[in-house]
Amino acid sequence: MKRGSVFVILFVLIALAVIGASQFLRSQPPLEITFAVSPLAQAWVSASAESFNATNPLLGSGQRIAVHVQPVDDPAVWNDSTRAFSAQQHPQAWIPALASSVDYAVDARLPLVVIAPETAHTLLVWGIFESRAAVAESDTTAALDWQRVQQIADAESWATLGGDASWGFVKLIFSRPSTTAGGLGVLFSGAGAYFGTTDLEAASLSDTAFREWMQRVLNSVPNFNTIGADPAAALTRGPSTGEIALLPESQWLVNLSGIVQREPVLFSYPAYTVLYQFPVALWDAPEMTSIERDAVYRFADWLQTPGEQARAIEFGLRPLDGNISETAALFAAGETYGIVLTPDMATTVTPPTRNEVLRMINWAG
Repeated sequence: MKRGSVFVILFVLIALAVIGASQFLRSQPPLEITFAVSPLAQAWVSASAESFNATNPLLGSGQRIAVHVQPVDDPAVWNDSTRAFSAQQHPQAWIPALASSVDYAVDARLPLVVIAPETAHTLLVWGIFESRAAVAESDTTAALDWQRVQQIADAESWATLGGDASWGFVKLIFSRPSTTAGGLGVLFSGAGAYFGTTDLEAASLSDTAFREWMQRVLNSVPNFNTIGADPAAALTRGPSTGEIALLPESQWLVNLSGIVQREPVLFSYPAYTVLYQFPVALWDAPEMTSIERDAVYRFADWLQTPGEQARAIEFGLRPLDGNISETAALFAAGETYGIVLTPDMATTVTPPTRNEVLRMINWAG
């Protein structure tokens, strides 16, 4: 046999082997990649994962992959008393609500590295039922914010403020700070307002006067257990559940239609707000294969595509470019009550160190 014929045959055999291996990989069940995701972004990321998986994504090796979404709130990862991740049991990637949560997790010696600093945005928003606003804001033209809320909490009852005695005690609503990024953001926003700074690393959150000031607000929350993971959903039961709340904007928006069926609400943005950025962090440990790493990068990129950024708006989240159309249904509905398409985020709070946060949530409960 001529040498040229041998080379041709070898080339054909190698090509057939490559094709066969590729076909074999495609015929196998997809490799499942788990993304642990903040509940604040879970609905959006889950919908994006469905659209991603529907494309039957293949890596360069021909391996099929599929993304699975697991809800995990930020403190569960870096709080010493919980530690949702371990060397033996962990996702391939994590999307917390707060960018600082990745730093806290690294401080807790978890092998995480940020590969996408942000994928969407939401921020804290005050909401108050209209009937209560008529009393709470009767002596001020300023938008509802921490100083007035603390005064209202200090009064304890609506009758003391000149409201209807049948309303009973003042009821503030937000998520539990020790277990949720939403509740933790409330403490950050309050601390920023109290100390008059966006840099909480320069503030002493163990300060006695600050804790006494914040304690009156905490005491006005009826029961964190009955509020649940989504306080805005609880508010669809009306003012009997809670009358004033500081919640992530996305939670307000997705529950707004149910809330206003009970009674209209008025929204305002705190001067010292907290921005939730939903970064993507890769589990950067030796057991992670190159295929798993590639898959994480693929889905992180997918979340930042124009189509998935537009989809984020449908879940009450803001896209990275900040552009929200006046026809965006949730935001358009919110505008009626005070939601702003382009809010001022110049006074976004920088969270404190992990040690300071741990002391704070151990105190707040």
